[in-house]
Amino acid sequence: MAEAPWLKEALMAMRDEVPGVRALAIISYDGFIIESFMPSSVDEDLVAAMGSSVLSIAERMGIDLGLGDFELGVVCGDEGYLLLTKITRDVILLLLVGKDVKLGIALYSAKRAAARIAEMLEAVSFEGAPTSEGSLSP
Repeated sequence: MAEAPWLKEALMAMRDEVPGVRALAIISYDGFIIESFMPSSVDEDLVAAMGSSVLSIAERMGIDLGLGDFELGVVCGDEGYLLLTKITRDVILLLLVGKDVKLGIALYSAKRAAARIAEMLEAVSFEGAPTSEGSLSP
């Protein structure tokens, strides 16, 4: 994918919206970084690969257990959460947030951001650049 500064802007808007966000990434279904906001101490390629693997497992569990299509995944640890949600069939939004984050707000914001990014990606696929309808404002 060609460089798209508006994707970075979308991640920065998400970071500003949810206090306690440690890292954000837009990754491909096959585990590659499309855009990210991560501290230098985090290996973004490893996070993307693992996030894609978690999504694959969650999708398979959803199918095998009769839960339907994957919408959102949460991995809980002592120090925080990993949130995954689909942006499109081939693109995923990944968030790492601290334990002090209000999980409901983070989940809501992730789904809303994923929907906005999906709209922007759709606009790009048809027109080559996001339209005002695909802007970052809610």
